[in-house]
Amino acid sequence: MPLPIRSIAALVVLVIGAAALTLYWQWPQQAVVQVDSASQDEPVAPLIASPLPGQPAPTADAPATPSALLPGLGGTEVDGELKSDSAGNLQLDLALRDYFDYFLSAVDQAGLDASVEALLADAGGRLQEPALGQLVGLLGDYLEYKRASLALLQQPLGAHQQAQPQGQLLALQQAFDSLAQLRRSHFSPDAVEALFGAEEVYARYTLDSLALVARDDLSEQGKAAAQERLREQLPAAMRASEERQSQAQAQQAQSERLWREGASEEQVRQALALSYDPSTVERLLLEQRTERAWQQRYTAYREQLATLRSTGLSPADQQHEQQRLRQRLFDAADQHRVDTYDAIAAKQQDRAPAEP
Repeated sequence: MPLPIRSIAALVVLVIGAAALTLYWQWPQQAVVQVDSASQDEPVAPLIASPLPGQPAPTADAPATPSALLPGLGGTEVDGELKSDSAGNLQLDLALRDYFDYFLSAVDQAGLDASVEALLADAGGRLQEPALGQLVGLLGDYLEYKRASLALLQQPLGAHQQAQPQGQLLALQQAFDSLAQLRRSHFSPDAVEALFGAEEVYARYTLDSLALVARDDLSEQGKAAAQERLREQLPAAMRASEERQSQAQAQQAQSERLWREGASEEQVRQALALSYDPSTVERLLLEQRTERAWQQRYTAYREQLATLRSTGLSPADQQHEQQRLRQRLFDAADQHRVDTYDAIAAKQQDRAPAEP
């Protein structure tokens, strides 16, 4: 069944988990960070943002905290890490990208200028030259990449791509290739590998897995064997994580099958105990119990909603009664989930063939 997705961004976020690529901000007319390559050996203190009024200037011994410069990050610790090698050069790794994204996560609330200023002020207390100048240059590239990737991912999907699973898969593959090319146009090969290498490996694995599921020329046994070959190509740590995830999904599917077949909670507990320790078994049982109760409430809600819509009430009265029904069956924390389920149900009704 095709998903109700209308843009490339939604597909990429769904499959690759690249939420950081869809930050929404108003881009300034001029670049915030400009680095003259001829001055890389000079101190870059002028590039470090001045402190906000009433805040002490950051120093190497006592850098201003992010929460002081960006109230939206108050109460949090800086994500990621800045490191330099024995020669004083900036080390490129995923922790550096996490560091950038930590500060850029405040863009919506604080604005791009303030977020970059806070990042530079913090980095000035953590790095010496030449690593600091290298970070400033890389940050400029990263911001330009963010802007270009946002434009790429906001391209809408065509009607065929929205309606057909194969169209969605093709759009995903094209988006992945375009994003990979975009990264290589903004960063050096070493930077691409350090900042995005692991993500690209797993994204390719995910896309290949989706393509495998869509094949109709393989039996289920053949698909399972092909899936295992794909998994074996992953790096060891990623493969171990994927195997744990697959095990958890298989166990979840088994539990759901047992519940459908009318198994008792004790029977489900015994099945879970084959794979998990006692405390994990009880936690999973509680989660499953809670989820089953929620699904039962939602089913009752949909049944009562169908009855309500057949009573001949005006649209306004129907809306009022539906809201009362939702408030009676669900608490405030559940309302967003109900909205999502209702939207999916509406999409399915729109696609259902009209009765003759």
